[in-house]
Amino acid sequence: MSAKQSLALAIALALGVIIATIVVSFPREQNRPTVAQDGSKGAGSITIITISGGSLLTGATYSITPNPYTGNGTYTVQDDSKDDANQAGGILVVMGAKDGNYTISQRQAPPGYEKDQSSKSIAVSSGSSNSNGTSVSFSNTALGKSNDNSTLQVNNILYTAKFECGTISGNEGPLRPGHYDTDIGIFNKQDFPVKFTWNAVVSNGRTTNSILKTLEPQASTSVVCKELRQLFGGNDTEFIEGFVIVNVPVDSGLLGTLSGGTSVVGRQGASIDILDVQVFYTANVLEQLPHEVLVDKIVFTVTNDTSNKLPKELIGKTLDVTVRSEFNNISDPVENVKNVLAEKYGLSTQERAALGVKVDSISVGAGTLIDSHAVSLSRVPPQVSSSSS
Repeated sequence: MSAKQSLALAIALALGVIIATIVVSFPREQNRPTVAQDGSKGAGSITIITISGGSLLTGATYSITPNPYTGNGTYTVQDDSKDDANQAGGILVVMGAKDGNYTISQRQAPPGYEKDQSSKSIAVSSGSSNSNGTSVSFSNTALGKSNDNSTLQVNNILYTAKFECGTISGNEGPLRPGHYDTDIGIFNKQDFPVKFTWNAVVSNGRTTNSILKTLEPQASTSVVCKELRQLFGGNDTEFIEGFVIVNVPVDSGLLGTLSGGTSVVGRQGASIDILDVQVFYTANVLEQLPHEVLVDKIVFTVTNDTSNKLPKELIGKTLDVTVRSEFNNISDPVENVKNVLAEKYGLSTQERAALGVKVDSISVGAGTLIDSHAVSLSRVPPQVSSSSS
């Protein structure tokens, strides 16, 4: 072989390697995620869950319109494919989606199941804290079995607790006069952290903003009357009543954990009992516990009443009144008697000052304030917020 022939062969081989390298490095795949036409990448994600009877199914194919990367056309993706960012069977995650509204349809059902004919609409917002907003679920029925509509798309688990807080002094309502307190306890009985929100709704009034909390495994928290009054701007004795709503959003991670066969998750029909929510109620006639008190029995005579508001038969007659007393407290018995009479007969400040009172004797006694005390404990059952699949 001549030198020219050798050189030509080397050039041809080199070009062949370069061409082969290009073909290998840039395969033509119609469905591969691409950068948006404006050169930007999205920060949101889309989670698609495939279930049947509460169990995850793998192998379904879905279409997303418009394409979450280009904003045009339709994007097709299969569960457990290389375009699925979550390798758990039955949970398909598309990362890098641009903000916008999307329609998702099931193009092909998992093997052995009928296709879910419904389409789901979602909104992707990378700046939103609501992870439930980018998660949808599809339900499939096994071939040859009728759909009994028992499989639901679970969106939220709700716990609704009634609260009574403050003091009732009159007989205007069904509750007896007294002081009422409510303690709403929330316990995470799972072996994984649970995120939830809670808000309060006062009867015939407004609703508070939602408060987000994360409860670690086997940990507890509570919502008490003091916190509720601060949210509504009430004082320590003002009576308020309403409901506290605890909301556990069912996102892809939580549903995947529940479907994994963990034994600590209780199911009651369509209910998924994530948390243990209990309400402890107390009612007291008195704001303090029963305790002993000192009292003064004052024997007195009304010598003069320029207001003419006191009954005539009380003037010049020996009377007595009992008032509370305290240790090491200096008080004027005449002023104590005048205060009682002024309140009872509606005397003004001037009329009270002009009232003539003569104290005949004082005796000291002790008594006990007895409280009518009641407590009760109630467990709040979970409620499922869902839509038929």
